Amino acid sequence: MKLRMEKSSLTKILSLGGLLIALMVVPHFAKTATVTLLSRIFILAVYGMSYDILRGYTGFINLGHALFFGSGAYIAGILFTKLDNTLGILLLVVVLTIIYCSVAAFIMGKIVLRNGSVIAAAMITLALGEIVRNMAERWRSVTGGADGLPFKIPPIFRDRMAFYYYALIFMILMTLILRQFLLSPTGRVLLAVRENEQRARFLGFNTDKYKMIGLQVAAISSGLAGVMFGLLNRFANTDLLSVQQTLNALLITLVGGTGTLYGAIVGSGFIAYVQNTLLNLRSVHPIFERWLLFFGAMYVIVVLFMPSGFIGLWNKLIAERKTKKKMTTNLYIMCMQLT
Repeated sequence: MKLRMEKSSLTKILSLGGLLIALMVVPHFAKTATVTLLSRIFILAVYGMSYDILRGYTGFINLGHALFFGSGAYIAGILFTKLDNTLGILLLVVVLTIIYCSVAAFIMGKIVLRNGSVIAAAMITLALGEIVRNMAERWRSVTGGADGLPFKIPPIFRDRMAFYYYALIFMILMTLILRQFLLSPTGRVLLAVRENEQRARFLGFNTDKYKMIGLQVAAISSGLAGVMFGLLNRFANTDLLSVQQTLNALLITLVGGTGTLYGAIVGSGFIAYVQNTLLNLRSVHPIFERWLLFFGAMYVIVVLFMPSGFIGLWNKLIAERKTKKKMTTNLYIMCMQLT
């Protein structure tokens, strides 16, 4: 048994190492458009992970989650435009984004957690997100309104290949940090709250306190992903604060696998690839001008046939394989004993 566990661990390490080497080499052989697409996938993966902490590990449905993502991009754009596009200003952007997202999440949590209803929480977060989006749209002198806010970024981030590695490092670091958070006692309590909040309360846990912690961690992660997304596009607009952007995070977690964390990486990659393919097909046939119809159909198929997402399906197949192998081994032992 011990040898089998060591072999399994070694296989995982070798697989991850091979994947990391492949990701390090890809930019040297891929086109600029592909490198940019992969950078986008890495950033959206972190955005999806931040939403998965809420929905997958806390059971909290936040329809205003894009509030944090878009705000991160806007904070970067405003400071780079009003001050300067240096690394010092970028550090200030990161600090202000963390502070802003923490405060915004605290306010949102205080309002939402007063009412235990899931539907009420979803509607309240939706309203808060729309309030922020409307403020950004009307505050034209600062945000550029509906036209958006183009801005210059620090020179070190201007090269697409270099930025690819920054985005990859960002995704790896955030994955490790969020994984450590979920494996901590606080993360375990969040899982208990998701499974049975009433029982967690009976055990003496202040569930609202832990929900607030989960919301703040998710908000900060989303805000930092927004900063990186702003650096990638060198542009921020109100679409980043919209409900559609929140639904993108929800879609990423559903397709990849809710409550798996790593599912967000698979989900963001799959969705970005499908969207990019459908958009490119518009030049092939006019029917693909309605690419959202095909995208919606794909989403319905995935939900119907893979309700637990790609990671959930993979885990199910692995479990079935282990069960089958165990049954075969037991049958063999029984046959040997009979003979």
